[in-house]
Amino acid sequence: MKDIVIGCITGYTFDKIKAWVNSLDTCGFNGEKVMICYNIDYDVVEELTKRNYTIIAFKRNDELRRFEYKQDFNIMLERFIHIWYFLNRLENKKDYRYIISTDVRDVVFQRNPSDWLVKNLGDKKINVATESIKYKDEAWGKNNLTLSFGPLIYEANKDNLIYNAGTVSGEFQTMLDLFLNMFMSCSGAPQHVPGGGGPDQAALNVLLNTKTYKDVTRFTNSEEGWAAQLGTTADPSKINQFKLLLSEASPIMKDGLVCTSTGEPFYLVHQYDRVPEWKEIIEKKYA
Repeated sequence: MKDIVIGCITGYTFDKIKAWVNSLDTCGFNGEKVMICYNIDYDVVEELTKRNYTIIAFKRNDELRRFEYKQDFNIMLERFIHIWYFLNRLENKKDYRYIISTDVRDVVFQRNPSDWLVKNLGDKKINVATESIKYKDEAWGKNNLTLSFGPLIYEANKDNLIYNAGTVSGEFQTMLDLFLNMFMSCSGAPQHVPGGGGPDQAALNVLLNTKTYKDVTRFTNSEEGWAAQLGTTADPSKINQFKLLLSEASPIMKDGLVCTSTGEPFYLVHQYDRVPEWKEIIEKKYA
């Protein structure tokens, strides 16, 4: 059985994604590595191809040496319909086990993500990582959910912990169905939500709190070591505000690795750029 790590990028030079790429290439992952590329220069695609990444790109512009896509779109949302569309067309879908879908610019792999899923997913089909804070206590999340789907949906979810859309994983076909439902759920929501981001994370959280998805989802705590969400748990500009509201202990830096409070290295680290001191360590390591 094969696993897939898949990312999506738009407008980036290779320098912007090298930490993600270099960390994935060195973490021990031996499955397929896929990148969906929008508005990317040929040299980025050529470098990824040399590293045996499968590239999904759109219109070629040989004059500008770029792959082009429509300019007014939100990658945070449209990535899910494209992941669903392209992976669903694979003829040998039964040969795949897990999909690991992550953000690219601010994610690194400290350990092989397949190993964590084999050990911990159990009979669940979806794995998501908590931001360790409830919607009612986090201004960005509250605003995003309210403006995406309205005050009634926010009221129904305000006491729930937030789960991040940038580090999701799980069983192949179930994940594809989730991505399709996320995209369709956002059809009436603003593509660009005032205050930043799109409706994708709000859609993920609303869907996962319906019984159909809740029964098959592993809601993973930060202290279980899957993925650190540093935007809420370690950002020095917010931690004094959040520390009494967090549902668990904050990550630590130990011997050049982002770890749980007990010193266990995370498999994925997300939003490391929110912690300047850690960002310097991580970017130097994966340069």
